[in-house]
Amino acid sequence: MEELIARGGMGEVHRAYDTQHDRVVAIKLLGAHLADDAEFRRRFDREARAAARLREPHVIPIHAYGEIDGRLYLDMRLVDGEDLSAALAARGPMSPSAAVDVIGQVAGALDAAHAEGLVHRDVKPSNVLIDAGGFVYLVDFGIARSMAKTADITRTGIPIGTVAYMAPERLLPDGRVDHRSDVYSLACLLFQCLAGAPPFPDENPLALMQAHLNREPPTLTGHRPDVSPAFDHVIATGMAKRPEERYESATALASAARFALRQPPATKAVPGTHPMPVPARQRRAPRRNRGWLVGAALAGSVVLAAAAALIWLPQWRGDETANQGPTTTAPSGTKLPDADLSVSAPLSTPDCDGSYLLIVGSAVDPSKYGRDVQAFLDANPDANYLHAPTTGCHSLRHRLDDADIYAVYYGPFPDIQQACDKRAVVGGESFVRRLDGTSSPERTVSCG
Repeated sequence: MEELIARGGMGEVHRAYDTQHDRVVAIKLLGAHLADDAEFRRRFDREARAAARLREPHVIPIHAYGEIDGRLYLDMRLVDGEDLSAALAARGPMSPSAAVDVIGQVAGALDAAHAEGLVHRDVKPSNVLIDAGGFVYLVDFGIARSMAKTADITRTGIPIGTVAYMAPERLLPDGRVDHRSDVYSLACLLFQCLAGAPPFPDENPLALMQAHLNREPPTLTGHRPDVSPAFDHVIATGMAKRPEERYESATALASAARFALRQPPATKAVPGTHPMPVPARQRRAPRRNRGWLVGAALAGSVVLAAAAALIWLPQWRGDETANQGPTTTAPSGTKLPDADLSVSAPLSTPDCDGSYLLIVGSAVDPSKYGRDVQAFLDANPDANYLHAPTTGCHSLRHRLDDADIYAVYYGPFPDIQQACDKRAVVGGESFVRRLDGTSSPERTVSCG
């Protein structure tokens, strides 16, 4: 053990040297009293094992876990950079593009955990780590809890987690806690990235609990008139009191935020907001480093392929969204005969045989199908395009706002590794889909 890096309510994080594997790591030591709690030890073992299986790039890898000298511990990768809380304190609110990029990366980590049945339960700025290249990690799955019908109240009556970002159902004795509790916290995090303070900044825990239970979410434009009013809808939906009224997934919230980013702001930019250093297209792959996070987030440039994330992930919910989304001038579902757009590549219909596609862009406006698909093909000369309903694959979303979806893609690839290797080359907002008749179109394929 070399030095103390951080201390929190659940324990301490130390920089340490792993003599067996000749590497510097981060060791999280949980509070000594937790080892005496048989129920906590049982949950810790189950959840640490599940968290160690996660291979999503934005989740800090867990090397090992267990107990030494009466202390539960997690052995994790040590990453160079700083946490989001320190970045906001040092430089103030982020630019909208930087905030949306950070939220998108955190959302990827959350959805990977949710797919394994884990709820993080403590999404907050200090658990979001940003390396010097702008790559974001979500940490501290040590208090994650398997989805259950019980609320997150300990035997002492104190909620587990940080009240400033806690979903209302977690504060109720009979509240059902699932992945949508993390979606609520992610919306709080988005608000803080843009406003510089949590949605309910009261320091009194009881007042905070009452606010989450009873007060409507604040409007972001009241703090940042330079952002689009569409962000107010994103925050309000993500922080809905009833879980079923929120976004269905973390990536759905991130997709809605990307859409809001493309809407015009009310006024010019506010002085003092920081863009963070590295554009999304130039983001480096994570590298092995020697310190706990130092650095800043990135200026996430929104590219054409962002439309693909909005299309293939759950749609932005709510009546207001329909008024804010892209307008369709042709009749619903309009498409050319036989679905062929007569663009530079022939229409293809890949088989639903379990192979993989790398989606680089999509078109959903019937009046612009040919133009939009051609733009993606021009940017990706070796790509093909498909008409989603024609494929018959359940794993692909077929329609958006009553319009058929066309997608530009690379592949098919026989296995996920080849698809992910191609994604590493293409970059941007590209993402992998499996071609089959059973996978949900709302389930992404992680390149870990």
